Amino acid sequence: MNSAPLNSKEIKAQALRLGFVACGMAPAEPVQEWYAQHFRQWLQLGFYADMEYMRNHVEMRLHPTLLHPGVKTIVSLALNYMPSQQQPGISLYAQGKDYHDVMRERLRQLMADANLQGRYFVDTAPVLERYWAWRCGVGEFCKNGLIAVPGYGPTVFLGEIFAEQEVDSYDEPISTTPDNFAGWETLCPALTPQGLDARLCLSYQTIENRGELPQDIHLKRTFYGCDKCLRACPQFKESHPTTEEAFQPSAELLDMQEEDWRSLTPEQYKALFKGSAVKRAKYEGLVRNIRKWK
Repeated sequence: MNSAPLNSKEIKAQALRLGFVACGMAPAEPVQEWYAQHFRQWLQLGFYADMEYMRNHVEMRLHPTLLHPGVKTIVSLALNYMPSQQQPGISLYAQGKDYHDVMRERLRQLMADANLQGRYFVDTAPVLERYWAWRCGVGEFCKNGLIAVPGYGPTVFLGEIFAEQEVDSYDEPISTTPDNFAGWETLCPALTPQGLDARLCLSYQTIENRGELPQDIHLKRTFYGCDKCLRACPQFKESHPTTEEAFQPSAELLDMQEEDWRSLTPEQYKALFKGSAVKRAKYEGLVRNIRKWK
């Protein structure tokens, strides 16, 4: 392998050609202590609900070389998902195709085009993707813990490449470290100074929770996911529709009305959500949510 550092500008140019809206790079150093403490406290408080996988491989999340020995550079990338139209019952991010599939193919292509050796990840490995987006200068933290990319707001998917090569120039964060995530408790009880409490989050309840919904859960705008704190971000005004066709809702999805959702059949569910992230909730979970909707 050629040990000469890769050209960071060329990598970013390749990323833009593939449709990514932001790309940044940082040395594969351990996660900074302020965020490591924040993450450990978040776990200690039980804010992960029953997503036990968040407790696994903590040190691997904090030390990239434990996840991929030989990694030299973290490449963080963002892809705009803001749809031009929306099916009101479903969160913005899930209007089109499953982002895992779309992002994985783009990252694979970028590695090939830019001659990057290593591994790529899309929300499926012990990687603190929001931290790396901040550290690589891709975006800044919002009060709800999301990452907002300048010019695109918080409506972005994130992915990472753990590259085994160094690059000739690394990026710095575009904002300072937040002292905490306080200030939005009145907007949503799930938002605390210590981070998002998934147990109180409608996105967790309607997507990850496999049991019955708590009695005090009220679904008003959506029955899959929740965009309330996303839309409340000051940076949300920077969001604008993506040109990525894969993230646009189908005509069939847009045509669905409340009475159609109330009578949703397993066959309709399969047809509407083939290749969609909504399938994570499964048919039974979606019907459970629809019963509580409005």
